[in-house]
Amino acid sequence: MLVTCAWLAACQGTSPEGQPDSETIRMEISLTGDVCGVSSANAIILAEDMSPLGPVPLQVTETVIQGRISQVPVGTDRTVRVDAFNASGRLVYSGSTLVDVVAGSVTSANVVLRRDPVNCPSTPGTGDIDIIGSLETGEPSSDGGTSDGGSASDGGIVLEGSQLAFNLDDAALTSGGIIHFFDRTADRVHRLDVANRRFLSPYAGTADAVSMAVAPDGTTTYLAYTGGRVDAFSNDGTTRFFAAAPETVSSMVVAGNYLFTVDGSGAWDSHSLYQRSTGARVATAEWRYSARAIVFSPVNKRVYLLNSGVSPTDVTMVDVDPVAGTMGAERDSPYHGNYSLPNPLRLLPDESGVMVGSGLFFNAADLTYRTSMGLSFVDVAFHNGRYYLIDTVGDTTQLRVLSSTFDILSASYHPGRAKRVFVHNGELVLVTEVSTGQLQVRILAP
Repeated sequence: MLVTCAWLAACQGTSPEGQPDSETIRMEISLTGDVCGVSSANAIILAEDMSPLGPVPLQVTETVIQGRISQVPVGTDRTVRVDAFNASGRLVYSGSTLVDVVAGSVTSANVVLRRDPVNCPSTPGTGDIDIIGSLETGEPSSDGGTSDGGSASDGGIVLEGSQLAFNLDDAALTSGGIIHFFDRTADRVHRLDVANRRFLSPYAGTADAVSMAVAPDGTTTYLAYTGGRVDAFSNDGTTRFFAAAPETVSSMVVAGNYLFTVDGSGAWDSHSLYQRSTGARVATAEWRYSARAIVFSPVNKRVYLLNSGVSPTDVTMVDVDPVAGTMGAERDSPYHGNYSLPNPLRLLPDESGVMVGSGLFFNAADLTYRTSMGLSFVDVAFHNGRYYLIDTVGDTTQLRVLSSTFDILSASYHPGRAKRVFVHNGELVLVTEVSTGQLQVRILAP
């Protein structure tokens, strides 16, 4: 018998009255060694003192079965049953186990999905293949403000719930480990303390928010609104009017002691510098491009942009003195549309180059082409010389780990559509959208 490894995890939830009398059972079962062609699966929970829950469809990727059943009443002898089917809808694996669901207490059990010998018969000289998984239930919630507090397992720590129920337009990670999520629909900036797995008070905008910029140290966050107003939010809880641009600031980035902005005033667009200590506009220039992605390089003293509103699009750069508050001309790459330049735009850790969503690298000094990794991505993070790429495959996020020479070292799949990925203090933070307006944060070992 060949055995593959899997896990199922359950984390504490709350009833509508706020009492911890139900759980969410999460499943992630590896399909390594599957010879029956699993294409769909479901799960059901049964007990004498409760109505059946399910069958609930589970998500099947090339490598795992994963999913959840929520609001499982606390009690003993809960039967968890998982059935897996092939492309013809025939049952090829099934199994069940009993588990006690105890609020605030951790228990564990095993579940074995046994191969159906009729619908998936073995050939002469071969044996059965069963899939064995584990189940954990009753892990108490943390103070993170999520509905389940996260579950530590081979699938990482998962944070989700009402405080992640928003639309994500942009996100930034500060050096202190706070992720700032820009929610344009609600005119808010939600904040997650990664290390402590808890949400901080959000920043509430005063009007129709359009763009966000965050100081790398997290001390100040800027929100720009329709019409040109910009507010500054300090991490001490204070909010102040910062500046009034001539027109709506469509994008901006913190550049040392200044805020670099792009607005629609003048001919084409205008680039400006605002002194962060006073809000005074100290430099401005028109006949500039708008930006759909923007980063600042402290080493090169330069802002890099992926422009928009023109054809063909290009990657450009503007010299910025982050101390003196001066700004140079905008310079294009030498190629003017010869390359595919989709979002995002990311600065390499050593700031020697930038890379774009098609996997192309450009030298930071003159925007000449350097190389290509040959893979596109939704987002990328860097750690110990490796690249952590995420992209969306169907309704699933594919996370690939690449070496410094772009060899694929591993690949894994996680629920939801790819949104952002960060690395902080040796932890990989993956942000996905599991349904419209509902995010999930998964913290993994890189």
